[in-house]
Amino acid sequence: MPQFEPGNFLPQLFWLAVIFAVLYFAVIRPTLPKVGRVIDEREGRVAGDLDAAETAKHEADAIRTRYDEAMAAARQAAQAEVAAASEKAAAAAEARMQALAAVLDGKADAAAGQLATARAAAKATLAATTAALTGDAIAKLTGIDVPAAEIEAALAAQA
Repeated sequence: MPQFEPGNFLPQLFWLAVIFAVLYFAVIRPTLPKVGRVIDEREGRVAGDLDAAETAKHEADAIRTRYDEAMAAARQAAQAEVAAASEKAAAAAEARMQALAAVLDGKADAAAGQLATARAAAKATLAATTAALTGDAIAKLTGIDVPAAEIEAALAAQA
């Protein structure tokens, strides 16, 4: 292999240095500043985008905080309205219950009066019927006609 012969080392090193110098001055040196500017520009754009993202994040956090506060206030207002409506409904129900209780008490008193009247009428009718039946039974069994007043007095004394 001719590359490994020590006599060919010096010309190979010379041509390596020439080609390296040509490539360095023809390709790398003109393009390196352009690449540097592109990298700097990209870093600037990324930094700007990160700053914009951070600003947007802070704005979103502020909006979220305002939203949470508004929701809490709305929740409290709704709970207060529900409590007020519940109290109002309870008061209305209590008023209706009291009115109904008054009506039912009136009807119960009227029914008790009617019952007492009916009971008294039934007792009077029962006493008169008992006296009449007793008088008829005595008359049929013994043939004696006993006055109704005496029979009623005797029945009253038994009760």
